[in-house]
Amino acid sequence: MTTAYAATAAPYRTGHASAESCDLLRPGGLDLTARAIELARLHPGASVLDLGCGRGESVAYLRSLGFAALGVDRRQPLESTSYDALQLVATAEELPLPNAGMDGVLAECSLSLVSDLDRTLSECARVLKIGGLLMASDIYAREPQSVLALRSLRGSCASGIFVREDFEERLTLHGFEVETWEDHSRALRETAARYIFEHGSLEGMWSANSGSNALETQSALHDARVGYFLLVARRVSCPPAKRGFIR
Repeated sequence: MTTAYAATAAPYRTGHASAESCDLLRPGGLDLTARAIELARLHPGASVLDLGCGRGESVAYLRSLGFAALGVDRRQPLESTSYDALQLVATAEELPLPNAGMDGVLAECSLSLVSDLDRTLSECARVLKIGGLLMASDIYAREPQSVLALRSLRGSCASGIFVREDFEERLTLHGFEVETWEDHSRALRETAARYIFEHGSLEGMWSANSGSNALETQSALHDARVGYFLLVARRVSCPPAKRGFIR
């Protein structure tokens, strides 16, 4: 997931309890990463791009399983790791990779944080081989009629929350066919419970700056019944050139 590493960055954005912590706070952790790979039926040796890789935990995990994993994030990690050479510093909207070179793209809690989702999905389609898999886990509204309140909270990481039907339609427009959608809202609840145990409340978990819009965010999250999904979609075609999605 895209990582800011500022002391005030929301844990949902960074995937960690704090800038000093190496413990994953990402819903589902590496267990959900393993589930994504299982659903995608990818085999060791396959090339996988981790979109918004943060400190590289998923990259390290995938490589330990024999995958040719590469990470991309908009910022370089502050600390040096053995996987620095396997991380590109770039945005999701401008991937410095050749066309049709990847077997899979992994996007864990990152698609809801990008500045231009259509351009990002276009880039994912471009770098994937025909038949390649997009594996995404992220937040979604189980009460779509209440989503506008969340999307209006620009100080919150939850403002990019998805509505399932809208997201699947958008994937189709970019040449993807959704194969699997699983609800993993329990993992999100467990993450929230862990955060409350460590910090005493949920204040700060979703805000871009600690305490910013905390009450409004919590109310909007409750109304939208925020959940967490895991999706696998196959690239089956090139997006229509007339829509301007392909460079």
